[in-house]
Amino acid sequence: MGVDLNINVLQQLWLQQLHREFDDICLSHGISLEPPIFEISGSVKVYGCWLPATRTLRLSRHLILHHSWAVTLQVLKHEMAHQLCSEWHRGHMTAHGEDFHRSCELLGVLPEFRRAGTILPEMVAAVAAPSKLSEQGRKCMARIEKLLALGRSANEHEASLAMEKANELIEKHHLHGLSAGLKPHYAYVIIDRKKKRIPGYQRHICSILQEFFFVRVVLSQLYDPVSSESYKTIELFGTPENTAIAEYCYHFLENRLALLWSQNGKKFSGRTQTEKNSYYLGLLRGFSLKLRAQKETRATSILRPETGALMLADEQRLAAFVGMRYPRLRRSPSRGVKIYGGTYNEGVEMGKTITFTDGIAASKKSTFGGLLPHG
Repeated sequence: MGVDLNINVLQQLWLQQLHREFDDICLSHGISLEPPIFEISGSVKVYGCWLPATRTLRLSRHLILHHSWAVTLQVLKHEMAHQLCSEWHRGHMTAHGEDFHRSCELLGVLPEFRRAGTILPEMVAAVAAPSKLSEQGRKCMARIEKLLALGRSANEHEASLAMEKANELIEKHHLHGLSAGLKPHYAYVIIDRKKKRIPGYQRHICSILQEFFFVRVVLSQLYDPVSSESYKTIELFGTPENTAIAEYCYHFLENRLALLWSQNGKKFSGRTQTEKNSYYLGLLRGFSLKLRAQKETRATSILRPETGALMLADEQRLAAFVGMRYPRLRRSPSRGVKIYGGTYNEGVEMGKTITFTDGIAASKKSTFGGLLPHG
């Protein structure tokens, strides 16, 4: 469907989607609730409310149009928690008391959407904004920026050393927070390319992010209320610093693969899609081998025996955070793809030379995109 749909037509489509989302939330979280009457309001002051007398769940058109569907779903869950309270705890519950917070837990409402009071625009704007980096995180990002700038060096050894130092800093920053006993704050970033499928090479990029950058990656889909279409998405979960770095790395690799193919693809016969896929997968394989070798070298100097338990506990906390959003995650089996061995192997060797560059750039017209935030 096009993006020029009449607002009245769109609202009818939103109501249908809200019914589907309601059923899916109940099924995913094992909750039995009767569907309410959904209503789209024109309010600019109240973004969501539950009216028990008429069993109406009301969401604002302004919420849907001015925020991502992921935010709309959290407001929907917030109001479903009110519904659950009024229909499961009749007569002995408070609007935002223990029963409400227990209901939020059951429905996987993120902590920042459990605040007492009506869902107001300023509350949604505050929690929907990019997660702020800690003071330590800002300092870490500034140092990573300098290292990535060094990564632009024409000297391959210098550029490689700069990337290795950047990765070491990322690892040290993460381990420092764990060792200091700091309570981790988790966030998520959604990469929505408005596409109906996720190509195989992007799945390999996701594997690299999950293995080396302290994030969990979930491949999902998200409704777009402007076009009334659902698109495949990549979601990154972790601390604000780690998700920011992982998002940058995703865009960097996405664009670097395209650049290297445009420079080197002409040497392969036919420049077919299979040739291109073979080259992309080879590049990513070579790059991951390089990161793995660097990580193994660092392990002896950075990791101490006692950090193993801290990292395991952190992984469990992050898994619980992901579980709030996706309580029934499952692994999809990987499908074999046809590749050309020669093209793949050439990509592997080229991939070993890739270094991250263009971190925080003065110009937004960076070749590689995905600029790191200043915090």
